[in-house]
Amino acid sequence: MPFNPLQLRFIRFLGPGKETVEFPFKPGFNILYGSSDTGKTFLVEAIDFMLGGGDDLRDIPERNGYDSILLGLTALDKDYTIQRSVNKGAFRLYDGLLAEVPTDPKLAKKLSAIHTSKNYNNLSHWLLQQIGLDRKQILYSKEKGTVRSLGFRALAHLCVIAYPHITSNKSPMLTGQWLEVTREYGVFRLLLTGLDDSSVTPETEVPSDPKPIPERRPLNPDTVAQMISDYEDELSKQTESPDGLEKEEDDIDAEIEALQTTIRAMEGKIGSTTRQRRETYENYSRMVARHNEIVELLDRFRLLDQQYSNDLKRLAAIQQSGQFFVLREPMQCPLCGAPAEGQRHDAACDGNVDAVTQAAAAEIAKIKLLQSELHETVKSLSTENANVVRDASALRVELKGYQQQIDNALSPDFSQAREQYTKLIEKRAAVLQAINLQKRIKAMRQRLDEPTKPVKPEPIAEESSPEVDQYISKSVLRDFSMTVGEILQQWHFPGATDVYFDEKTKDVVIGGRPRGSRGAGLCAITYSAFTLALFEYCRSRSMPHPGFVILDSPLIAYKEPMPDDEDISSSDLKPRFYEHLETFAGSQQVFVIDNTDPPAEYATEGIHFTANEKYGRYGLFPPVKKPVKK
Repeated sequence: MPFNPLQLRFIRFLGPGKETVEFPFKPGFNILYGSSDTGKTFLVEAIDFMLGGGDDLRDIPERNGYDSILLGLTALDKDYTIQRSVNKGAFRLYDGLLAEVPTDPKLAKKLSAIHTSKNYNNLSHWLLQQIGLDRKQILYSKEKGTVRSLGFRALAHLCVIAYPHITSNKSPMLTGQWLEVTREYGVFRLLLTGLDDSSVTPETEVPSDPKPIPERRPLNPDTVAQMISDYEDELSKQTESPDGLEKEEDDIDAEIEALQTTIRAMEGKIGSTTRQRRETYENYSRMVARHNEIVELLDRFRLLDQQYSNDLKRLAAIQQSGQFFVLREPMQCPLCGAPAEGQRHDAACDGNVDAVTQAAAAEIAKIKLLQSELHETVKSLSTENANVVRDASALRVELKGYQQQIDNALSPDFSQAREQYTKLIEKRAAVLQAINLQKRIKAMRQRLDEPTKPVKPEPIAEESSPEVDQYISKSVLRDFSMTVGEILQQWHFPGATDVYFDEKTKDVVIGGRPRGSRGAGLCAITYSAFTLALFEYCRSRSMPHPGFVILDSPLIAYKEPMPDDEDISSSDLKPRFYEHLETFAGSQQVFVIDNTDPPAEYATEGIHFTANEKYGRYGLFPPVKKPVKK
């Protein structure tokens, strides 16, 4: 099975009377960064929605009025456009990359949003067909040996990772639904080995009594109590006042909103001053160019004036010499040698001194007129040059003033505001994680308080049926773990030389520590490494894979470590992360979305959502215009 990657080309949002909103994708490394609430995570959710996601699109004010989405992609060297309503429903597939929805419905192929093996006319089957994984069977129940048809949604979470799932401490191959663990491990096995479970034969089920009464599995109080205790220990490590978490979240949101307002004001001031400085510099450049042009013209006119003066002297000499010839006594012609008595002054002759003298006088008058006009021009240019020099000097002073304003705006206060914003984002992520733990504890206590029914003795079977084994070779798991380690080494992650796969947790162990045992920031980074390693393992061995990876906020909760912070004080992980991914992506797509700015050398290569109407691109959608009060 070959590696046939999909390549995203664009996503467009359309609506009657609305300006088309487009976000483009390029081959290789894609970067999107900027402020919160500008549509970055919504973009990731929209891409997942267009790849068959069943969840409703979030109701944000900016998407009002848009009723259709187009996703352009390339598969098997052919371009396609997928169209879907924002209200879900089926898909339409068109050949080529389209800017709008065609009016002729016959041009489209209708694809159902529901994956089923009974009707292959659905988006899931079409996508799997493009990457070479259609008609695969995956084990669903190890006890019964039942299998189900592979759908593209079973792969989507391995290539489209949205926030906050990327900070999860669970295995990246799992979605968190315990009923799906067997199937999700089977998908992982399929990608690593190329083997599905179509060879498994299901067990024959014993007929059950009619209308069986569903019973809840008996509860083991000791197990639940232990889980509650573990959750409480973990919660106590994260907060000292669990009862005030929701208020703390509200307070942090309020601080973030206030800080965003301050940062936007600073960015707006910098943007406005930068535009004024650019306009002033353009005017200054025009003034300098005009000054240089005038100086060059004056030099040329000075030479021309000298030429005119020389010509006047020459013609004056000719005129004076002619007058001497007219006043002389008759004598032999100095030009033709004719004697005085043989000369005919009424005949045409090259030696007609009177005619030469008149011509010289006319030429002198003409040159004097030209020289007079030249002097007027030189005077006008000299006056203009003085004005240009004066205006250029004034613009130079303005440029220094604008530069001083920009330097003042980029003061330590601006850097401190950005640093404080990053800290608040990290703090909010920790509070949200603590709130989730609190909810789990509450749910487990409610379960523990429920009355339990006496456990009925299960009939002793004559022979127990063994579970189906989901075997993956140790050498395959070792090679995959080494790929994870190599990526982390490229990022200068400590302990990356000791990485192995734990089949119990279905996750990797890094430097002797389970991947999920670290904080949210490092979980996001190692989650990214796991996902990219799976992508690279398939690509390097020509195995099927969707062929792209989208990482939403892999560095959002990461901060530069302190000297005693997990022995990573000397880590330069963030710049190495970007440096490696630029080379790693190759011709395939790796798309990184982040709130914080990337290193300066990568900022110009990415797309920046500024949250500022007057500076760059505001966000995914234009800002919502507030109604004017009358």
